[in-house]
Amino acid sequence: MAVFYILLLAPLAIQHFEFKRNKINFKNKNETSLLFFFVFLTALVMFRHESVGSDTTIYMYIFSRHSSLPWGGLFGESAEFGFVFYNKIISLFTKNNQAYFAITAILTSAMIYPTYKRLCVDSALTIVLYTTMSTFVMAFSGIRQMLAIGIGVLAYECTRNKKIIPFVLLVLLAMSFHTSAFMLAFMYPLYHAKITKRWLFAVIPTLAVVFVFNQQIFLMLALVLERYTKYDASIVQTGAYTMLILFGLFAIFSFLIPKDSALDQETIGLRNFLLFSVALQMFAPLHTIAMRMNYYYIIFIPLLIPKIIEARGDRWKQVAVVGRNIMVVFFLLYFFYNAYVATNNLHVFPYHFFWETV
Repeated sequence: MAVFYILLLAPLAIQHFEFKRNKINFKNKNETSLLFFFVFLTALVMFRHESVGSDTTIYMYIFSRHSSLPWGGLFGESAEFGFVFYNKIISLFTKNNQAYFAITAILTSAMIYPTYKRLCVDSALTIVLYTTMSTFVMAFSGIRQMLAIGIGVLAYECTRNKKIIPFVLLVLLAMSFHTSAFMLAFMYPLYHAKITKRWLFAVIPTLAVVFVFNQQIFLMLALVLERYTKYDASIVQTGAYTMLILFGLFAIFSFLIPKDSALDQETIGLRNFLLFSVALQMFAPLHTIAMRMNYYYIIFIPLLIPKIIEARGDRWKQVAVVGRNIMVVFFLLYFFYNAYVATNNLHVFPYHFFWETV
């Protein structure tokens, strides 16, 4: 567990001391701590033991299998073809599992970090929120989906720059790694919608209807999912309400705190993603597939909340500042509490390096 104390506490200390040393240069204090976090996290994912991550040993087997197949034999594999060819290409250079983990970890972080660096306005809050999102533990286990999420972040950059053709190509590429990435298709229209507080009279009733009739809606969607994907979309009660409540509170905070006039298009677009995440999370109590589809949007929540606080209006200024400090402390403590007592964290805790005997 010591490595996770370093992962979270060191960046917070860096931000604090950089701020005290140079109160003018806010940008550098965020960049230094954020860079440390991503580099250290990438190292942990690279050097993890095969016991860390519930699917790690499965991916070791899949990589070995794809490595041994001739090129013609790859087309008969049931896995998404992009992931199959990804494994085969890496095997041309190395068949070592640890090298495979390292390449994948570096590539994933390389796709996500630039956007985080560009948008981060409060590294402490962003980091603790990032570790709270389920995409954090997924980095240690779900290789296919993390690659798809990374590609989704690249698709986001195309979205904000209105590059529709590269966006479509990246969505298709992400789907070739994980079928659930078809949810990225909603990213482009969501981002460019001008949803402000005046829209809430329509948004709130819509979300209420989705929540009340979530089972009926999911059963209709299941017909499509089972026909066009390999997922079994039969309802399985998961009891996953905690994150739904959290996302709902984030959404309320995001509309309550800022002045609409202080929000730029990017912040509004990210807030639209949050609303979509709330809607998707309403199906998570019925099936884990809903959470997997939500990963492509919740990856942006740690960037949105600090930007909302930055755009706070005078009326809610004190609430925003106090709320920010409470969130940093709460989610920091929540992470370690969850690490020690939770049983559904994809076997990420306790952490072991690959050279350790477990």
